Amino acid sequence: MVAVAGSTQRPDEYYMGTTGGGVWKTIDGGKTALPVTDKYFGGTIGAIAVQTTNPDVVWVGGGETPIRGNVSHGDGVWKSLDAGKTWTYMGLKETQYISRVRIDPTNPDIVFVGALGHVFGPNKERGVYRTTDGGKTWKNILFRNDSTGVADMIMDPSNSKIMYVTFWQAGRKPWLLVSGGAGSGIFKTTDGGDTWQEITRAKGLPQAGMLGAIGITVSPAKPSRLWAILEHEANGGVYRSDDAGASWTFMSGDRNLRQRSWYYSKLYADPKDTNVVYAPQVSPMVSKDGGKTFASGFGGGDNHDIYIDPTDPKRIAVAHDNGLIITKDGGTTRQAVAVATGQYYHVHLTSHYPFHVCGAKQDAGSSCGPVRETPAFGRGGGGGFGGGGPVAPPSPFSTFYSVAGGESGYISSKPDDPDMMFGANYGGSMDVLNRRTGKSLSLDPWPLDPMGHDAKDSKYRFQWTYPIVHSPHDPNTIYVGSNVVFRSTNGGTTWTPISRDLTRNDPATLGSSGGPITKDQTSVEYYGTVFTIAESKLTKGLIWTGSDDGLLHVSRDNGVTWKNVTPKGLPEWMRWSIIEASPHAAGTAWVAGNRYQMDDFAPYLYRTTDYGVTWTKITNGIASEHFTRAIREDLHRAGMVYAATERGVYVSHDAGANWKSLQKNLPPVPVSDMMLRDDDLAISTHGRAFWVMENLTPLRWEPETEKAASAPYLYKPVPVLRLNGQAAPTFVYRLPSDSMPVTFQFYDKAGKLLATVASTDTNPTPAAGGPGGGRGFGAAAPARPSNRKGVNRYTWTMRHADATTFRGMILWGGRGTGPSMAPGTYSVKMTAGSAAPVQYTFDVKPDPRSAATEADLVEQTRMALQVRDRMSDANKGVIEIRNLKTDVTDRTAKMTANAAFAPLAKKFADSLSAVEDSVYQTKNQSGQDPLNFPIRLNNQFSSLLSFVSSGERRPPKQAYDVLAVLNPKLDLQMARMERIIAADLPKINAMLKAAGLPEITRNKIEKGGPGAAQPVFVPDATTGFDR
Repeated sequence: MVAVAGSTQRPDEYYMGTTGGGVWKTIDGGKTALPVTDKYFGGTIGAIAVQTTNPDVVWVGGGETPIRGNVSHGDGVWKSLDAGKTWTYMGLKETQYISRVRIDPTNPDIVFVGALGHVFGPNKERGVYRTTDGGKTWKNILFRNDSTGVADMIMDPSNSKIMYVTFWQAGRKPWLLVSGGAGSGIFKTTDGGDTWQEITRAKGLPQAGMLGAIGITVSPAKPSRLWAILEHEANGGVYRSDDAGASWTFMSGDRNLRQRSWYYSKLYADPKDTNVVYAPQVSPMVSKDGGKTFASGFGGGDNHDIYIDPTDPKRIAVAHDNGLIITKDGGTTRQAVAVATGQYYHVHLTSHYPFHVCGAKQDAGSSCGPVRETPAFGRGGGGGFGGGGPVAPPSPFSTFYSVAGGESGYISSKPDDPDMMFGANYGGSMDVLNRRTGKSLSLDPWPLDPMGHDAKDSKYRFQWTYPIVHSPHDPNTIYVGSNVVFRSTNGGTTWTPISRDLTRNDPATLGSSGGPITKDQTSVEYYGTVFTIAESKLTKGLIWTGSDDGLLHVSRDNGVTWKNVTPKGLPEWMRWSIIEASPHAAGTAWVAGNRYQMDDFAPYLYRTTDYGVTWTKITNGIASEHFTRAIREDLHRAGMVYAATERGVYVSHDAGANWKSLQKNLPPVPVSDMMLRDDDLAISTHGRAFWVMENLTPLRWEPETEKAASAPYLYKPVPVLRLNGQAAPTFVYRLPSDSMPVTFQFYDKAGKLLATVASTDTNPTPAAGGPGGGRGFGAAAPARPSNRKGVNRYTWTMRHADATTFRGMILWGGRGTGPSMAPGTYSVKMTAGSAAPVQYTFDVKPDPRSAATEADLVEQTRMALQVRDRMSDANKGVIEIRNLKTDVTDRTAKMTANAAFAPLAKKFADSLSAVEDSVYQTKNQSGQDPLNFPIRLNNQFSSLLSFVSSGERRPPKQAYDVLAVLNPKLDLQMARMERIIAADLPKINAMLKAAGLPEITRNKIEKGGPGAAQPVFVPDATTGFDR
């Protein structure tokens, strides 16, 4: 954060200005904070002012003045009259970078804005602006030149007519930071800005030599006392005036106050103690002897702005690079404000399931975290991989963990082992972290530290955020971008350059950064580097590169030769930020470029379909000032592309010919990169951390649904992963009206109907075709498809029907749960109302974390179904026996006239009971009875089914061996039952027929109502859980 403001009336209320993420507010002293400008504006906030007489009135100026290499501009001035609930735009858009906003405490309609102006080029909208009508109109009342703007501005607390303003001549190019020039200086007004006096060379201040950044403050306890901190080659440091700026005394040249002067150089006076002055720096500094000496003070790391309560100097809030820190007792205790305002340079998605989102965060290092917490069978929702079960409540911080790399670089994980994390940092450093063991190893491709050197001093130039990319074809192959492309084929242990210099290598762009007073050579401005790399997922060795100085290259022979394929007619010094190799066509690539560091904010997106021979510019529909940082192609629809811009995300369904905003609930924020995984789009932002848009299926087919506005529409499903042994695809469909009957039918590859569900169902059919005849207890009955107007979702749990069971059955260590369906190709058919059915195929893919092959899983499912069917055969035999015995008992009571009937009936029933007891333990009456009475065949098949279905594997040999033991035993009992029935049932029926009574028929469907006792499944006592 770079700005903070509070009020005396509301001591727990603070406004925070973020870098890229808009304005945030806390009303509980920093325990919680929320964004308050998302519906109105975003971007970087450089200045905030709260009206002293009415804390509901808040003014905000956009753009930060600690002008780092990744600095983000603002959109002018905004004003709120209701404590941040609503905002009104007040103009000054072209100032871009505002350092201070000051409100006249005697007349709140008078407001001053200090504007640094454009950082990357000259412009006239800079200097001091004043409004006297509450922002309706503005007048520039102090202007230096088109390359110099306001660095600091302070109002005398005792006399609002007196103000002090410091000017700073500063600017940037992609390869250069300039801090200092003839325009830097100090001005004073005593008439509210009507006239100004320059005091740059007042007595005691440096009389010669260039000045750079200057900060200034006034002591509220003694307004004639001023402090200024100057960037100056020979005499830089802190100066004090005790006569309102007429003369000055040098107080301190402490290098701790002068390091990276362009980034800090601010001072804040204690409102009560004339000897206390604060200096935010890398570490917070404070002087308690009038500025002579400075020691460590209250704050965070990389401190930028301070609010001190004018009535209580112990209440302090400090804005620093990682947030805001607040104290009410002068620093004895503190409250850190934790908000999701991270500035991430790129986003990387691991191959975990669910995938983890990773990135390097400015001033906070690299981190990863799961995109969602899920139950065992994956995520709920719709349209994508996984499925089933509600998503657990999110936790924004607890699941994130540190990984390799530092604050500025790429993150990449090994595709086949995502816990092996590779990360980079500035200076060309790189390391790998084994997350399981916690051990790390340095892997720098060229371990020659360039810190403090010009870019031209380095044989290999590595940018602040140089690319690290794993090959999609070999998990041990990694590409790294310098001014050449490095490749490692052994996981980063050794590196080989595989290209010539793929940049312009222009000496004019390879000199010193920083200056002309203080250099700042951290490689942020290292130029002439390969900034983006992509290897085709379709063709091994087809490698694309883009440089930050405007060149595109492609190699079609694995890096042996390289061809310059830069589009013709480009403006100079294009930074190619991201190149995307199409996942659908080898010769197609997409590239995003930008020139904002040349003061050109236009979007630049291009497409090639012929390996770079020709390029088409594709920016129609993107706002003219939303410069572009990334472009990605959809994984499931060729020609559908997403663009990341300085204020949000766009989407195109027609290969970039036309774009429309995809902002939705995303705040206006710089989007630095994007990646797609499964059916999700994840983005990194430079100010609001990571965001994910889930379930892209409806968006993907939006043009088709718009054309079919009055007809039902089934969105084409994406592939589904069989995660943790279970596939649960979600089908998304749109209905033109309420209460339209909807039916889904599911088929295997051969066209066999597996399941049918309908919105009109009262008792939906089983999950998949199976033996039937009994009640399954493996999974809940499928919910009915909804039939509301608009978009609906239906999730189908792809599990075969359970084995047939019967009421009162008690089993130990098994349930007869139907197995999951195997990977393969399936189809879904939707019929809605009287419309023609719509049918799509979809693929179920194996869990990529599993070592089992698709053939293994097919065999596992086949054998599990075989065992399930044998368990069903056993249970159907029990059902049939019980039905026969019930009917015989009924008829015996009615056949008293025939003395031969009862003995025959008893013999028949007793013989069947013997078979029943061989198939099922009939003595079981309670859950623990199987420990006393040995289990029978149906229970043994049930246990074998659990064993075969366990995990993801081809069934082991012992499973086949046990099945070979059980099968003949069951066959024996079934044959025995058939002999008994064949021998006695015809005789029994002959007697019944002679007596005029109904004959007894065979029936494998259980008799009786639902009130009878249900099956009891007892967990295996060795684990306490069902297998």
